[in-house]
Amino acid sequence: MPPVSSPSWVVRTAVDVSPQALTLVCVPHAGAGPGVYRAFAQRLAPHVSLLLVHLPGRESRLGEAPLSTVSQVVQAVMPRLVPELPGRFALWGHSMGGYVAFELARVLEARFGLRAEALVVSGCQAPRVTGRTELPQRRALSDRELWSSAAELNGIPDEVFHNRAMRDLLLPTLRADFAVFETYEYRSGASLGCPLYAFAGQDDAEAAAADMRAWEEETRDRFSLTELAGGHFFHLDDVAGFSERLTAALYGRAIVG
Repeated sequence: MPPVSSPSWVVRTAVDVSPQALTLVCVPHAGAGPGVYRAFAQRLAPHVSLLLVHLPGRESRLGEAPLSTVSQVVQAVMPRLVPELPGRFALWGHSMGGYVAFELARVLEARFGLRAEALVVSGCQAPRVTGRTELPQRRALSDRELWSSAAELNGIPDEVFHNRAMRDLLLPTLRADFAVFETYEYRSGASLGCPLYAFAGQDDAEAAAADMRAWEEETRDRFSLTELAGGHFFHLDDVAGFSERLTAALYGRAIVG
């Protein structure tokens, strides 16, 4: 697959990192762009260089049509991502981004021979767990219901929630992103050859620890599941703390507490 010149699909944060820094590919949650995750860049440096996936329909790409399936996202991102991975790398996805990061890791390993140092998933149910918590099908809700449902997850700031113009701009992307998440179908395949680290929020009704434990089935390497205080966006509630845990997981260090 030839490299495709389209820098807007992936954004490498401009912070000072060491030459040996590991590249962490980050896939944001539904409705979010790279801006929300830039706060992690400084916290992860100098040991980790953050590479943010920038999908159409958000921030500087707001005028572009959003994608609506995991396969569409992976197919579009892959040719832009591969040239950015000349050395050691890992992947991290939150919520919807967890499934995308997982499928990117599978394709990178199976098709390109590029094995990640680790896959990190947070706030995302395991893809083939039985008896998992049933989630609402938000993509089929009315505009008002979808907007309110997303706000209930604490994923929309109050000043944005009450702005009708912003709602009209963001709803198509939010609906498409929920479609990406809700229509994802697991395909059988080889388990990953890298460690897999899962993080769950103690008060997250969308992806409780019990719903994430089966991620262990997706790797033949090390696995750990860590439960942290907070709801669905626990990682954003404590950027410093979660950055420390990310770095520790990626470099195989233990954190007490």
